[in-house]
Amino acid sequence: MASSYAYAIAAVLLSSASQVILKKRANNAPKSFWKKFLNAPVIFSYCLLFLSMMLNSLALREVDMAVLPCITATSFLWIMILSEIFLGEKPTRRKVIGVAMILVGVVVSHL
Repeated sequence: MASSYAYAIAAVLLSSASQVILKKRANNAPKSFWKKFLNAPVIFSYCLLFLSMMLNSLALREVDMAVLPCITATSFLWIMILSEIFLGEKPTRRKVIGVAMILVGVVVSHL
């Protein structure tokens, strides 16, 4: 059971990392259509996303359905944190308020 929660958390972190990698690559995208999509960072990002979906499927077997959406909703927080670390994006007041509202909604819905 504990491993299923670990799978769910790992899935969220991998998905968040995948999105940050795609965003970083989009900021420096080449002009060629094929080079935009067939390059190492993009392919790696999609591999992370696929692994994330596999882990999420494993987590779905044992994690309570009242809890899994709560874990998944934390991805907004992780994306904001990872974007600041790896992309140098400072979170705006609106982003912080938005993520806080999502997290409060998760807590309220879980109660």
